[in-house]
Amino acid sequence: MRLLSALLLSAGLISFGCSSPTTPPTATEATAKSKDDHEHGDHDREHMMVAHAGPLHAWLTAHLSKDGNELDVIFETEDEPVKPAPIPVAKFTARAKRVADEKEFELTFEPAPADERKGDPPGAYSRYVAKAPWMTAEDVLTVYGQVEIDGKLRRPTWRTFIVKKYAHHAD
Repeated sequence: MRLLSALLLSAGLISFGCSSPTTPPTATEATAKSKDDHEHGDHDREHMMVAHAGPLHAWLTAHLSKDGNELDVIFETEDEPVKPAPIPVAKFTARAKRVADEKEFELTFEPAPADERKGDPPGAYSRYVAKAPWMTAEDVLTVYGQVEIDGKLRRPTWRTFIVKKYAHHAD
C-alpha cells in the first residue's frame, strides 16, 4: 500500500510539474531579455555607446567632420526618467587605443559649447568634447576615461567603439 501511495504521489507531482510545458527561449527572446537587464547586454542608443561612471551613465559618440573629428561624452542619470547629469569638472582625460594597430592617443575632454548643454548650471557640465584629428570612420577604438564624480575617481571604459556605427554626425 505504501508503494502504491508513493507511486501515486510521484505521478501527481510529475503531472503537476508538467501541466504547462515550457520551451526554452529563442535566441531573439534571450537577447531581448539580456538587453533589458541593466548589468548585461548591449548598451547603446542613438549612435552612442555607454559606460558606467559611478552613479552615472557616460555616453560616447563620434563627430566626423572635414573641419576636424571629435569624440563627445554625455553624462546622464541612470534612473528613470533619464536626464542630463552635469558634473563640476572643467576637463578630464582619456586614452583611445585603435584596435587595428594598437596605437594610443591622448584625449582631453572639455565642456561642449553652451548651446549643446542647455540647462547645465554654471560651473557644471553634462556634455564634453575632445578633438580627435587622427580618428577615421573606419577605426574601432577602446577608450579609457578618468573623471572625478562625487569625490571619487571613475574610470569609464568603452570597448569596441566602432566609429562609423557611433558617429552622430558625418560630413
